[in-house]
Amino acid sequence: MNVIKIIALALLGTVSLACESEKSTSSISHIKDTKTKQYAIEGKTLYEQNCSNCHQSDGTGLGRVIPPLAQADFMLEDQGRTARLIRYGIKGEITVNGVQYNQNMPANTQLTPIEIAQIMTYIYNVWGNDEGLVSASDVEKFLAD
Repeated sequence: MNVIKIIALALLGTVSLACESEKSTSSISHIKDTKTKQYAIEGKTLYEQNCSNCHQSDGTGLGRVIPPLAQADFMLEDQGRTARLIRYGIKGEITVNGVQYNQNMPANTQLTPIEIAQIMTYIYNVWGNDEGLVSASDVEKFLAD
């Protein structure tokens, strides 16, 4: 009887882990284009490493200190500006969804154009957004402006 319980618990744990893994990528599961999905998967990892500490894993930001990215008009209005903010950071006041923020964002000069494109593809395709692929060549053009 104990062996059956152990096997049942092991199977339950495996199913639970599989469900948890599905939940962690479910925000990009709606993406149909293979390249966009690939960029978004890589972008999620890069976002978690470079952005989520301040903007939070769900993109909601930190109250009135750090602006949200989820449904953020500031981000959705201008992809070029988003690429430049990721690379060069920002100082000074901005308004996001009608709320003013004045917290400096550090530059991420170590990120390559493809890494920025992957982060952008992720953030532009989660939290209710569906903007499609942001390519490395797009980012290179944005950074040249």
